[in-house]
Amino acid sequence: MLEVALQRKFPRYPIQLPLLYRPTLPTVNNKIGAGWTRDLSERGACIELAERLPPEVVVNLRLRTDRGPIQTDARVVWTGERTPPSGGIPHGMSFTVISPDQSQALRNLLLPLSLTPHAGVRLPVDLPVRCQPMSPPGATLQGRTGDMSRGGLLLLLPEALCPGTALEATLHTATGPLSVAGVIVWAEPPERRRYGRSIRHGMQFTSLDWSISLYLGLLLAELA
Repeated sequence: MLEVALQRKFPRYPIQLPLLYRPTLPTVNNKIGAGWTRDLSERGACIELAERLPPEVVVNLRLRTDRGPIQTDARVVWTGERTPPSGGIPHGMSFTVISPDQSQALRNLLLPLSLTPHAGVRLPVDLPVRCQPMSPPGATLQGRTGDMSRGGLLLLLPEALCPGTALEATLHTATGPLSVAGVIVWAEPPERRRYGRSIRHGMQFTSLDWSISLYLGLLLAELA
């Protein structure tokens, strides 16, 4: 009954945020790792990691949000099995130590999510990108990213691509190029375009295995 009451008092919201983590005890491998949240509440989270952490281990979590990073200590209360299509290992985490200002930042993040049926957070990221339309085929376009989530990108391109265009986008990061496949789901309408300004496009990832998802999580979390 207590668990049910806590769930009602602190509901979890489906939200995917990139994160960095590091175990707090020296007896555990204390390397910094990356992952993603599956859901989030004021008291804990379900996160996906590449490795399985031992039960009761306490880690320091650093979540990247569109309002700045949120940092807290959290304890592993359960682990699940690696599941497709994401490929990450789910972990149930209970927050143990969180400062008042970080707790308030978490509440501010969750409040608007309680008013909407779907939770999606795009994080600002400015990287050069090369886009190669595949279907229908077209000329390579050089542009930049505007923001990113686990599901897609905002692309700023010099020419308009039609919704439904399949393409390969190659991000030029500090550690090297990263190519992702996707499809254009929307383009800035002509009446909103301005001469000399890049055209905004929404790209949805169509094929994203766990290794690429993890790379994107690390990239976004380190930019916080």
